[in-house]
Amino acid sequence: MKLSLIALVALASSAVVDAHPTVSERDTGIAVLLDATSTTEAGVKAALKIMAAAGMSKRDENENDLEKRGPAVLVGGTLINSMLDFHNRARARHGAAPLVWNKNLAFAAARSAQQCIFAHTPNNPYGENVAGGTYTNPAYYAWLWYIEENKYNYNNPGFTYSTGHFTQLVWKSSMQIGCAWVRRCPGQLPFMLFCEYAAPGNVIPATYFRTNVLPPNGQAAPAQPPMNL
Repeated sequence: MKLSLIALVALASSAVVDAHPTVSERDTGIAVLLDATSTTEAGVKAALKIMAAAGMSKRDENENDLEKRGPAVLVGGTLINSMLDFHNRARARHGAAPLVWNKNLAFAAARSAQQCIFAHTPNNPYGENVAGGTYTNPAYYAWLWYIEENKYNYNNPGFTYSTGHFTQLVWKSSMQIGCAWVRRCPGQLPFMLFCEYAAPGNVIPATYFRTNVLPPNGQAAPAQPPMNL
């Protein structure tokens, strides 16, 4: 039976077995925090209600239409191009077909993002990557997920806490993506990025990694995006 692995990155070290501190990168301010696991949507209708509460309707999908007060969630506009461009450049380097944008996945991501809680959505069927920090460019967080590739051992394929974002990002059987970017969260993580993937990656046993996470094929790695826009 296929089982989706959970790689939960805690905000601090913890004795909980499914919690693991991530490597941090610092510029100024707080370190970037990353997170990867499986997630879900609680239904498109519920997601739309949450989007409306966050100041966005189905037709209000660009930054100019966002609510100016409190956290602002973006699921469309420039985010779509940014996420598809970076993900698909990375996937091409690993022999994986380009992802296509799924609005329902984006609404599922928004349901988690609008809470401004650095945690995974429990009991959900999609794959999920999460990042939070002070950098203002969502593509930079995706790049941080991807550069975990430097730690991945293709001769011993499988899941590790330090490479779970990368393996989901390039997972060959994942075909769709939807992301949400939230700004102005209270606390030390004002920006958060949630991306949902279908079908989910990071599926055990390790034989699935051998067929879904392929070595680089000679194409150039995606360039590092700027940290801030």
